[in-house]
Amino acid sequence: MKIKTALIAAGLALAGIGVQAQAGTDSATFNVTATVINSCKVVAANNIGFGNYDPAGANNTTPLDASGSVQVRCTKNTNAAVTLNQGANPATGSTCASPSRQMTDGGSNRLGYAIYKDAARSQPWGCDATNQASFTSTGIASPITLTTYGRVAAGQDVPAGSYTDTVSVTVTF
Repeated sequence: MKIKTALIAAGLALAGIGVQAQAGTDSATFNVTATVINSCKVVAANNIGFGNYDPAGANNTTPLDASGSVQVRCTKNTNAAVTLNQGANPATGSTCASPSRQMTDGGSNRLGYAIYKDAARSQPWGCDATNQASFTSTGIASPITLTTYGRVAAGQDVPAGSYTDTVSVTVTF
C-alpha cells in the first residue's frame, strides 16, 4: 500500500510538471485628456524714468522723452490687447480714449506727460479699443515685449521737486 501511494504521488507530481497553468488576459483602454485655455500674464512692467526735466533750459522748447516696456506671455495663438489706465493723477477731462496723465510732487503741483505706442510718439496708448496695443502670441517661449514711449511736453511751468505717477497695465484676451 505504501508503494502504491508513493507511485500515485510520484505520478501526480510528474503529471503536474508537463501541464502549465493557463493565465487569462483581458485589456481595456482609457483616455488621457487636457484642455488648454487661452491665458496671458503680464510678466514685467518696466518703469519710464524721465530723469531731469529743465523747464527753464533744455526743456523750455524741447520735450523730454524716455521709454520703458511691458512684457506679456500668452498661450500660443492667443489674441490679446494691452491697455494702460490714465494713471493715478489724471488731468480734468482725461478719458481712456484720450488720456491726459500727470505726475505729482505729492502736493498740488502736476507735471503732464503722455505714453505712446510708437517711437514717433504719434499714437497715444490708453485704455480703450481705439488706443490699445494688440497682438497674437507666438507662444510662451517668446513673451511679447511692448515698448512704452513716454514724453513730458516742453515748457511746463512747475516748481522743482520729484514727480511720480502710477500707471496700471491690463492684458485682455
